[in-house]
Amino acid sequence: MAKKTKYLTVREVQNAYEIVILSKKVHAELEEEMDSVMHMLFFQTRSHIQMDLSNLPYLPLSLLTKLLNMARDLRLKKRVLVLLGLPLSGYIYLKRFGLIRLIFPSEAILRESHRVPRE
Repeated sequence: MAKKTKYLTVREVQNAYEIVILSKKVHAELEEEMDSVMHMLFFQTRSHIQMDLSNLPYLPLSLLTKLLNMARDLRLKKRVLVLLGLPLSGYIYLKRFGLIRLIFPSEAILRESHRVPRE
């Protein structure tokens, strides 16, 4: 990937691009960089996107909303957004509003996540 990133690491993995958030907190510069990289991957590739959120202690609603919008757009193109290391609060929010299947295409991917919530 040609673009240099300050808060993210992007690499190609099997049939997907993996984005790892390096920052320990969410701020405007991180969100801008993430938007830029995700839109570039959306328009310039045909791959799935896998995002590792395990460095973030929580997900603000604004970031979660952006991720949901990207997941919907990817689904329209027959691709998926997979979130690894999703904080428990984010998982509960998605489950409560019936949005969990938008992010996790199967239960197996949820079990592979760094933070498996207890039910």
